[in-house]
Amino acid sequence: MTYKYREELGNLKPNISPKVADAPGKVHRLMANENPYGCSPLVKDALIRSMENGPSNYPDGYTTDVRIAISEKYGVDKDEILFGNGTDEIIYMLGKAFVAQGDEIVTPAVSFTSYIPSAVSMGGKMVYVPMKEDHSIDLDGIINAITEKTKYIVIVNPNNPTGTVFCEDEQYEFLKKVPKDVLVIFDEAYAEFYMGENFPNTYAKLKEFDNLIILKTFSKVYGLASFRIGFMIANKEIISWVSRIKNAFNVSAQAMAAAAAAVLDNEFVSMVRENNSKCIKYLCGELDKLGYSYIPTNTSFIMTDMKKNCMETVAALKEKGYLVRPGSDFTMDNYIRVSIGTMDQMKGFIEAFKEITK
Repeated sequence: MTYKYREELGNLKPNISPKVADAPGKVHRLMANENPYGCSPLVKDALIRSMENGPSNYPDGYTTDVRIAISEKYGVDKDEILFGNGTDEIIYMLGKAFVAQGDEIVTPAVSFTSYIPSAVSMGGKMVYVPMKEDHSIDLDGIINAITEKTKYIVIVNPNNPTGTVFCEDEQYEFLKKVPKDVLVIFDEAYAEFYMGENFPNTYAKLKEFDNLIILKTFSKVYGLASFRIGFMIANKEIISWVSRIKNAFNVSAQAMAAAAAAVLDNEFVSMVRENNSKCIKYLCGELDKLGYSYIPTNTSFIMTDMKKNCMETVAALKEKGYLVRPGSDFTMDNYIRVSIGTMDQMKGFIEAFKEITK
């Protein structure tokens, strides 16, 4: 029997997560950019308290506690925040709220892929801007790709999967060139891992640019990926429109409690950042010794050039118990994306890498 589905869905592939349980022995998950250090110890106590408050009750639809924590941390109004079941849900809500048949969404050619079904399922068209030679985002190219059909621009900074970053002055000059009726979405899921200077203060630009949307997640530096909670920050009008299609209770009480506790633990975040930086330095040094090039990273993963189609390497590493992401998922067929784990994991990965590439 042929069911009648929306025509736009024929342009998409099923979004099915790959199995990871069939790798032999102990598995090291270096494919999903998960936090190898777990989460803040404050989270456990917060979860216990949330269970004592009654799991039979619906969660707080206003997400009060974590909303206050985020408002204070980023210096934004409490009603300029909207929470979702991970940023994935927010990405889909943005597509439903703003994309109509024939609208165009401009984005770098190599970036996070969840924005594609969000827009295409609503009849939108993706417009891909080629990357620069160093794999960084071509902001001028994005400006040149804007047409009267452009509904919004999506930019991940630091970019996933390339790990490249642009800074304060570049972002400001870019925003000044974007037409006021075109929304600009900055996904800053990995911003906390950036150890350099002059990272964009996107929050400070919200009042000057009312077409600006910021996406953040608790899955990465805070280590709460399994709780599925993320948020967007934008002016109240944008929040109002997106809220009209939000499920009333889209974030669980436990996710709220965990996030509200995690965001207060600056010591844990500092530990994660520092260890991540040390592991990157080690990994890059070893890859240099082995003669493998990589894209210099500003975040919690690194793209390594295998000089051939990556799938053989991905399969061989899996046999050694190391799961990595094939670059072919991002149209970078010769690359593998390796999440930065603990130092022990990175040393084990390098040993496995040496064995399969010798």
